[in-house]
Amino acid sequence: MRHSDRGSVTIWMLGLSLLLLVFGGLALDYWRGLALQRELASVADSAAVAAASGIDEDAYRTTGELMLDHGRSRDLATAAVEWQAVDVTSVLVDVQPALVQVTLTAEVELGLLGVFVDQGEPLIVRATASATPVLIP
Repeated sequence: MRHSDRGSVTIWMLGLSLLLLVFGGLALDYWRGLALQRELASVADSAAVAAASGIDEDAYRTTGELMLDHGRSRDLATAAVEWQAVDVTSVLVDVQPALVQVTLTAEVELGLLGVFVDQGEPLIVRATASATPVLIP
């Protein structure tokens, strides 16, 4: 080994360790985002099903038409999200006469990757689910 090559392995190992640290942080934050998205999808699905049970009973009794009560459906969806205690930044409930759509939005806190990227723009995760009211005889 020549005298000028001494320490080059140490420099290479430090560089590779730093690269491994960056990719590890990226993978960890990516999986954290995926896990949160799956959780939001589950909560949005249950909230949509709960909101779809908000049938306008008076309209059904008088006309026989299956319609949703807007206020009742929104309240049921919001209660379902709150009951599951998920930290969301916004809950959007769109109630139509025979369809309800729930959209949940949350932010992922960056871990190790937050050291290398701007924290001013958080990672946003969104999930949407829809349901329709169904009467089972």
